[in-house]
Amino acid sequence: MTDPQVRIAVAVPSADMVHADFAMSLARMCVATQGLQINVINNKSSIVAIARNNGVRLAQEFGAHYMLFLDSDMMFPDSTLWRLLMHRQDIVGATYSKRVPPYPTLGTVLPGEVAQMPSGLIEMARIPTGCLLIRMSVFDKLPRPYFRFESNEETGDILGEDYIFCDRAREAGFRIWCDPALSHEIGHIGQQVFKIPLIQ
Repeated sequence: MTDPQVRIAVAVPSADMVHADFAMSLARMCVATQGLQINVINNKSSIVAIARNNGVRLAQEFGAHYMLFLDSDMMFPDSTLWRLLMHRQDIVGATYSKRVPPYPTLGTVLPGEVAQMPSGLIEMARIPTGCLLIRMSVFDKLPRPYFRFESNEETGDILGEDYIFCDRAREAGFRIWCDPALSHEIGHIGQQVFKIPLIQ
């Protein structure tokens, strides 16, 4: 994967600002990934599904071979892109904790026994897209829009664009993988409110 002809689009969906810790993680990763053609795309929109679809379009215009989604509220090691590329999978990423109690891990492991599992990876039914590498040829087999929200009319629940993408990718025959070692090094940036305690 050191081929200088390999083009990587790093797509960052965001609003008007990104977290400082995210910016530092991104800068360190780009420095550590010299030797590849990298184009950082800041596809801004208040609707994340639109931002992701715009990111795919810009990656296609760049002629990217892979695109790496990195959400602007993530912290990650500088080796992230290299490690995901070295798995040589169509869809592979890391998972992380939700930012509200009880802080569950996002995504769903594929149930049942998995055949031909690559070393060190876990096959997923669904994985969040905050740190996800996708081979661009995947989009050639999916209808547009690639990312969309869906709702359950009976329960009123809204299913996120990342899980809908996973469902449709698996229906198209793609397998989705999670790197558990990398997942333990990912941070999901949240907010904490601090108050002065009452003195009894």
